[in-house]
Amino acid sequence: MKRREFIALIGSAGAWPFAARAQTPGPGHKIGYLHPVSLELPSYTLGLIRPVWQKLGYVEGETLLLRSAADLSQLPTIVAELSGFGTGVLIVVGPAAVRATAQVTKTIPIVAIALETDPVRAGLASSINRPGGNVTGLFLDQSSLAGKGLQLLREAVPSIERVALIWEPNSGTDQRDAAMAAASAMGLEPFVLEMRTSDGYEAAFQKLAIMGSQPKTGIIQLASPVLISPYPRLGEESLKHRLPTMSFFKPQAKAGALMSYGPNLEAYYPRAAILADRILKGAKPAELPIEQPDRFELVINLKTAKALGIEIPPSLLALADELIE
Repeated sequence: MKRREFIALIGSAGAWPFAARAQTPGPGHKIGYLHPVSLELPSYTLGLIRPVWQKLGYVEGETLLLRSAADLSQLPTIVAELSGFGTGVLIVVGPAAVRATAQVTKTIPIVAIALETDPVRAGLASSINRPGGNVTGLFLDQSSLAGKGLQLLREAVPSIERVALIWEPNSGTDQRDAAMAAASAMGLEPFVLEMRTSDGYEAAFQKLAIMGSQPKTGIIQLASPVLISPYPRLGEESLKHRLPTMSFFKPQAKAGALMSYGPNLEAYYPRAAILADRILKGAKPAELPIEQPDRFELVINLKTAKALGIEIPPSLLALADELIE
């Protein structure tokens, strides 16, 4: 190494402790992450967001604090704890956790990930473009998504006459009501299969068997952070009972469900970390527009279609963003 390069290296090394001290976060300069399911389980949401906040320089356990709140009654304690640790913004996953956190604090900014919720109708924001309070983030127009999912499922399986909606109550009623209205408008008979955990797929499909509803029945799995993982369970039960199933989440189509149609979450979910970072750098949540997805993907599992004896129309195959052989 040349002498000039060596001196430059030593000089820069001497500056490291000072740079580190300058970057040590003060009060209000940490991100808190709240998920409604145990963080010990595989999390699709966390897996997509984590690389982004790492790239932005946040360190888990130091400037990024992870918490779970499967029992929503714990939220006031968790929010108070995170506030005491200097958390300046919360990323909160799932409609139930978002609603509860918004009731707990009106001062700490909240970046919500709640695809199941209409934020204006729920009273979380004054408008999409200017939320007006301490809540902004990622939300979705469920009425249009539910209608599109039903349309695609019926195009794949024209013989269906009724549709079972797998619904998790804590996700709220917006998407359930939108799906029921869309099904009725299409001449399909909708009925609800209530599930509270991802362990409930077997019981839900058994209920269908008891009801004698399998013939000419399709399944729509409504969005919920609680029901998405483990991914294969939905596909396993739909294959076992020979029922065509549509999910809003691509991982479930890859794991055995017939189809999925929903936002490109790989591009969408990371926006939460970017919004949280902007807030810590001075942006006001009241003035940050709520972000809605602009890219949607259709995934068709041809292996599942073959197992169910379903021939997907060429017109639908041409629309697919991904075909799983």
